[in-house]
Amino acid sequence: MDGTLLELAEEPGLWLPPEPSRDVVFADGYCVVVYGRSVWVHRIRLEPGQVERAVEEVRALLRVRSLNEVSWWIGERSTPADLVGRLEQLGLEPDDPPGLTTLAIARRPDGDPKVEVRRVESLDDYLIALEIDWAAFDLPVVEREERRVAARLAWPRIVDDGTSSVYLAYLHGEPVGFGRAVFAPWAALLLGGATLPGARGHGVYTSIVHARWLETVERGVPRIVVSAGPMSAPILERLGFERLGRVRLLRDRL
Repeated sequence: MDGTLLELAEEPGLWLPPEPSRDVVFADGYCVVVYGRSVWVHRIRLEPGQVERAVEEVRALLRVRSLNEVSWWIGERSTPADLVGRLEQLGLEPDDPPGLTTLAIARRPDGDPKVEVRRVESLDDYLIALEIDWAAFDLPVVEREERRVAARLAWPRIVDDGTSSVYLAYLHGEPVGFGRAVFAPWAALLLGGATLPGARGHGVYTSIVHARWLETVERGVPRIVVSAGPMSAPILERLGFERLGRVRLLRDRL
């Protein structure tokens, strides 16, 4: 198991593009990623006696920022070994979904692209891509409006940064699929992918995976890693991705 690839897959929040709503707090034994109203605890390396202190610190951070929940990502490299049980004793519960599968591939994925995929080059297309993501996951209307404002501010930074790409897939000339990749020094990290319900079953997701693979080849680092949910993990495994491990997700609500 490649520890670097596994760590990358277990810590996607640390590699999000430099958007205004993103903030990373590095603490003793863990990191907290704030992305709008979403909060994740990554890179958990605690001693048994430090777990309760870390939970209280994260809760205090949420209160200061007027946030009400956080997801703890407990992966293969997280410590202590009984971290899940300790967190559950402190009131944390399984998230939705309760876990993710970490996967990697270092060759061309199986299958073939079946629909057109374009890399996003404009703010208008960027907003279209995000709207597909929000619609696929039924994001609340109020949160969509907040994210539209944030996206307009973020776009110039994303372009200047140059470490990530967003993709749109088209079916019969209409945009129906969204995908994103961040290009770390060791591999591309897949961060998000969605297909509108009416366009599923036409190879949209597979086509976006192939588009991201082609860009990894262009950038000279032909490897992809991902933390995949229960819907996407089986598709990726059919495309030839191999399992690295698993991440348990626990939610803490204030």
